[in-house]
Amino acid sequence: MISKGSQHDGTPCRVRVAVLAGEYDLETAFADLVNDGIEVREFSWRTISRKEVAAIKRNQSESAELDFDQYQIPEDGIDNCSDSDCWFIVSDRLAMPLAPVKPYIVFATDYIQRYIPSIFPKSGWGDIDHSFLLAARLASAVITTTPQTMLDAISYAGIPASKVHLAPMDFDPTWLPATETVQEQKRSYIVWPTNPAPHKNHSRAFDALIRYYEEKEGSLDVKILGPNSRWLDPKFGGKSHLTGNDHVMDARAKITESRVLRNRVRFEGEISDERYAQTLAGAAFLWHPTLIDNGTFAVAEAAWCGCPSLVSGYPQMRYIGERFAIPMEFFSALSVEGMASALKSMETKSDEIRLKLPTREALSKHSWQHYATDYWGMLNRIFA
Repeated sequence: MISKGSQHDGTPCRVRVAVLAGEYDLETAFADLVNDGIEVREFSWRTISRKEVAAIKRNQSESAELDFDQYQIPEDGIDNCSDSDCWFIVSDRLAMPLAPVKPYIVFATDYIQRYIPSIFPKSGWGDIDHSFLLAARLASAVITTTPQTMLDAISYAGIPASKVHLAPMDFDPTWLPATETVQEQKRSYIVWPTNPAPHKNHSRAFDALIRYYEEKEGSLDVKILGPNSRWLDPKFGGKSHLTGNDHVMDARAKITESRVLRNRVRFEGEISDERYAQTLAGAAFLWHPTLIDNGTFAVAEAAWCGCPSLVSGYPQMRYIGERFAIPMEFFSALSVEGMASALKSMETKSDEIRLKLPTREALSKHSWQHYATDYWGMLNRIFA
């Protein structure tokens, strides 16, 4: 996006992508970047002392306030990306402060811990995320993709508003395989993409499903899919490594104790792209009962496949709906009764909402290529 945006602006910028060593097959994972003339380089983090950072700054004929005993720098066996004008760190999840040897920007995905402290073990409260907050506070700029996360960066992380920027949120649907139209009478299930994290709200969601089936005579089964989502299934093996995960064990207990959940909920796990697209295309609707995060593109993927969505109405999800013009039904993820009622109501509303979904042509206009110039403009403003 940076490379294309700079080209469109008439001021080409050379871009290098540095990735952690041993994590990727560079030839396959980054083939499209290489084809576009973008260098891909592996690196590892190296810890250096305050004294070493001071020496680097002296060699640069600069000085800096160094408040920490240890820092880290990327080590790539070549020049440690020292010829770059700026480092763009695509996550604030740094283990320790980045050595201030180059101006750097941090991409901050969210601050879930502000709302869901249990995302971290109690022994790590106020400690685990300390280095994340430092990474953002020490950066030249922080980039977010939703207004709510932007506000969290300012009011929770304590970053000056002048340093926080909202990037254009894009959507790339090209990886989704083509799907055929599904006959309405075959739409017999809800699809629930999730993972085992506490903010995904599983215990309340399972309680809502029980109420949906037992009190409201809900007619739709549920297909649960996503990374490590099988951990929530009491039938899933390897229980020993999950016994310390209270959230997962509570969710498992809900299913074990409920006959209706055992009969109506199916765990699909991690599935292929083709099967994922087919599952969305055949669903009555997608359900997203998460408490809060930075939003999920699953609702845009669902819309691409002709599937409407019933969504927890937190600010980031409302923003995604507005940005991509996706009509969605909302509910409070804190209310079991509200979720159950919303599920029942969506049984009849889903076909009407499906007719109002944006076309694939309209969704395609939100591609990264479309917003490349805007992204480049944002970076120019940062360093103006």
